[in-house]
Amino acid sequence: MKIMIDPGHSGACEPGACAEGVTEADVVVAIAEKLSLLLLAAGHSVMMTRSGDCPLTGLKWRALLANCWRADLFISIHANSYSEPTAHGSEVYYFPGSRYGLTLARLIQAEMVGRLGTTDRGFKHAMYTVLEDTTCPAVLVETAFLSNPDERKLLTAPDSQQIFAEAIAEAVAR
Repeated sequence: MKIMIDPGHSGACEPGACAEGVTEADVVVAIAEKLSLLLLAAGHSVMMTRSGDCPLTGLKWRALLANCWRADLFISIHANSYSEPTAHGSEVYYFPGSRYGLTLARLIQAEMVGRLGTTDRGFKHAMYTVLEDTTCPAVLVETAFLSNPDERKLLTAPDSQQIFAEAIAEAVAR
């Protein structure tokens, strides 16, 4: 299968959520790189929208890249944030009406919650650009809350990043 991995945001020009000197852009690229290795080892073809800081902003180019490559799956990885540091948990979004997107979202959510013990915030449909503009099944994974001190530790620890990657890879395999 051809799988496009999209580490959300773009580094210095668009870091995403930030907390205590940690940026979402850095955390999700670390998880994405680990996921890429797992999917390659499983025999999939993998392309990442970025592997470090990227000068491009906006979202349409991410979906266009997946469409031009004719990806079979699109997985966008993010870390959530909220003004209240007590907000916590994992959630996965899919495009409304996408049967395969829903299935993948449900499987990723179950794997993350089961493996990491994060609170189950569910799988939900949304009209996000990267979900709407891709021609293949697509999901947007909100791994955990960067704004929550305990979950920030999960997101920045290489062992936990590996477990997030393994959860997503297992869901793809299933």
